[in-house]
Amino acid sequence: MKKVIYQIHRKLALWLALPVILWALSGLLHPMMANWLKPAIAKKFIAPAALDISASLMTPAEVFADVAELHQLKVIGVGERVVYLGIKPDQSQLYRDALTGEHLATGAEGYAEQLARAYADDHDSKLLSITKITEFGANYSTINRLLPVYRVKLDREDGLEVVVDPRTGRLATYDSPSKRLFAKLFAWFHTWSFLGAADSVLRITVVLVVSGLAMLVSFSGLLSLILLKARRPKNQSGSVEGSKVTTKVTRKMKPIRRLHRVLGGISAVFFFSFGLSGVFHVVMKYDYDDSTQWVSQQVTQTEALSLSMAKVAEIGGKPLSKVSLAVIGDSPYYRVVTLGRSAEVMMVSASEGEVLSSGDEVYAKELALEFAEYDSEQITKTELIGGFRADYGFIFKRLPVWRVSFQGQNYWQYTVDTEDAHMSMRTSALSLVEALSFVNFHKLHFLDFTGKQTRDIASLVLMLLILSVVFLGLLSRGSKRRKKH
Repeated sequence: MKKVIYQIHRKLALWLALPVILWALSGLLHPMMANWLKPAIAKKFIAPAALDISASLMTPAEVFADVAELHQLKVIGVGERVVYLGIKPDQSQLYRDALTGEHLATGAEGYAEQLARAYADDHDSKLLSITKITEFGANYSTINRLLPVYRVKLDREDGLEVVVDPRTGRLATYDSPSKRLFAKLFAWFHTWSFLGAADSVLRITVVLVVSGLAMLVSFSGLLSLILLKARRPKNQSGSVEGSKVTTKVTRKMKPIRRLHRVLGGISAVFFFSFGLSGVFHVVMKYDYDDSTQWVSQQVTQTEALSLSMAKVAEIGGKPLSKVSLAVIGDSPYYRVVTLGRSAEVMMVSASEGEVLSSGDEVYAKELALEFAEYDSEQITKTELIGGFRADYGFIFKRLPVWRVSFQGQNYWQYTVDTEDAHMSMRTSALSLVEALSFVNFHKLHFLDFTGKQTRDIASLVLMLLILSVVFLGLLSRGSKRRKKH
């Protein structure tokens, strides 16, 4: 039995040496890419500013008179202009001057440049290019969540490029040539992007099988180490010369093999936890969840948006920082955010000017019901989330959001972005367990209490330890083969 386990370990380890080396190398790349060699950016958030609302602004109904229906409406400042960003039911975007109704053909690019310069705090560097990104890929991964976005490249010595979402005004990501190289290497080494898209069954299956076998290598190696102490007594007959040699080698283990076993025993638990959480993470990809890209199907007749922005500002009673569209019970409302320390969110009827009590929460429930297709009687709780936390990490990008909880359902929480009529995340018991296992056992976030720097150093040490075990094992195997010959 001991011999069988040992042979399984040796043979599988040889076949899996390259994949494990690639994973360990990607583990070394990750803290460098994510923290140590990450380019600096001046701002990750832009402080809200007052919109320049005047009585001379046209109403949305007047500006979009040639558009029968709108899915979303935003009031934004582009340069010195107040601009209506109208989003049609097919998600195409229209930028029009709120004062004159003029169509801005390059409105999206102009606003993207303005946002990028604000985040980079760079208003002087020459603009080199603006590229629209409509799907995730090697240089813009799914972890960034937001689509469509624009990559803005300025003429800077550090090569910083800023990716922004004009629809939400948010920073999607930022990078430099070195980070893009690291990201591409990480995608090749760690997630094996060369096998296809993130939801490719082939890619998922190959990674799953290899991960499972890697766990078996770790387990069989640890078991072999444990059983080594229970080995049979040495052969006393001395009749076979080969047996004497074998016994001598076993008794006097070479330093390389001894070090391989010691380091292997130390790293086995961590390697197994990496593998187990990785397998769990990969298995979940068979049921690919694209819910972070869901957008409400809300539509309203443009002619119903007849209330002027000046009137909306009067109703708000304070300067306005954001205005967007919410369709509640088939009626359009302006979702208004006032400016100041005591900022409020109000739902103002887009035609009558009436204020809906607790409108943002009411709207959050409607969005959650639309996305979940559950019954309103199953809602047990609503919660406003104003900051990132353990169960709603920064990777989800959107804030503030509402979390709506349901009873008796597989997905029991739906978290929605009421400003953009968009889904942010949904939670099931299984997805929650998977997420917690992945961040703690695969990304070592259980060490967060020690600080990010300490966690990154621990990650590097473990990856170097695993690499050492692999190379020592290969050296040991090579040494044994040379001895046989």
